[in-house]
Amino acid sequence: MLLDGSPEWQRYIFIAATIFLIWEVWRGWRLGAVRGLLRLAALFCAWIGGSTAAGATGTIGAFFSKVPPLIAPGVAGLTVGIGIYIGISLLAGLLFKKTEHHKGVVRWGFGLGGAVCGFIFGLLFLWAGITLIRGLGACGELRIMQARNEGRSAGTEKAALFLIKLKESLELGTTGKSLKRADPLPAAFYDNIVKISMVAGDQQALERFCQYPETLKIIANPKVAAIIQDPALEKAAEKKNILPLLQNKNVQAAANDPRLLEQLKAFDLTAALDFALTPEVKPANGSPSAASSQRSPRKQARAKSISTIPPAKASSKTSETPSKPN
Repeated sequence: MLLDGSPEWQRYIFIAATIFLIWEVWRGWRLGAVRGLLRLAALFCAWIGGSTAAGATGTIGAFFSKVPPLIAPGVAGLTVGIGIYIGISLLAGLLFKKTEHHKGVVRWGFGLGGAVCGFIFGLLFLWAGITLIRGLGACGELRIMQARNEGRSAGTEKAALFLIKLKESLELGTTGKSLKRADPLPAAFYDNIVKISMVAGDQQALERFCQYPETLKIIANPKVAAIIQDPALEKAAEKKNILPLLQNKNVQAAANDPRLLEQLKAFDLTAALDFALTPEVKPANGSPSAASSQRSPRKQARAKSISTIPPAKASSKTSETPSKPN
């Protein structure tokens, strides 16, 4: 079967990884110990600088911009991180000599130190490569699910099938299990990508997802209810236009609500998706349960707002209704 992993593919992956690691060790030998250490320091500084820039961009954007900082922090962090890495690498190349510029014992010391740094540098990149291959494979599975939901054959998505087979080949056997444990991202991350696609393509599963208790708590949040009831956002969602979403005041309020953010952090997405993908058991008489009569988030939000009307006002509205003459 095309979607199964291949031991031969796994062997090719390991051969390519070994060649890359040997090349990094040789490159580290040529660069020397000082430049090798600065390459590792550049990676660390790029990570710290990029994370700091992303956080600062989000904070500043929340104060001075009407647009919620959803995309800008990621772009700023990536730009700053790449800039820091390139800057430190260029500075190291200008200030410090390579191994070939030294002689005798100093040359061997510089070379060995650089080789060790190159080995560590290569391992870090291979570690990131595990995440990249597994992530691309999950995206391929997502693409296949979308094709099936659209009524197209999975064979038309050749690139997606290639990525899936590459991922499955990497995860084969005992070695694949060890690589899974070495991945910095949890296995649930990749599984959830596929589950989200399955839920999005099934109306009944989407309704069950909205009926999950933790989902109901988030939907009951007034700021989320305001987003659901906003007709402008509904039209934008139908047209798949993201600009109104970024500029909407209700979205801005929700993005800057610390209570809502805490709810989202505590939300168990895996459990909610599993709940949504579990078929609902109907009563013996075949009629749907009363709890499933109103599953739309928009209806639930409106029902919650209606339920908050004080009894006195509700009774007054009833009493003001004119009686018909006999």
